[in-house]
Amino acid sequence: MLSAVLHSDTAIEVSIRIISSFVEMRKFISTNAGIFQRLDKVEQKLIQSNENFNKLFNALEDKSIKHIF
Repeated sequence: MLSAVLHSDTAIEVSIRIISSFVEMRKFISTNAGIFQRLDKVEQKLIQSNENFNKLFNALEDKSIKHIF
């Protein structure tokens, strides 16, 4: 790390802050992993719904679906 090369108090402090930042990021990710998974599932369902709507609209435009009225 920086402190191993520069051997100064400032370099040591910066190295500690960098490590602390990575530790905090890891805590945040592990704490919110469930939320990230749920968001991914919602996104996948939204993509599937959009694909289904596009298929339906294309079929209606091509008149391959007959009116039931």
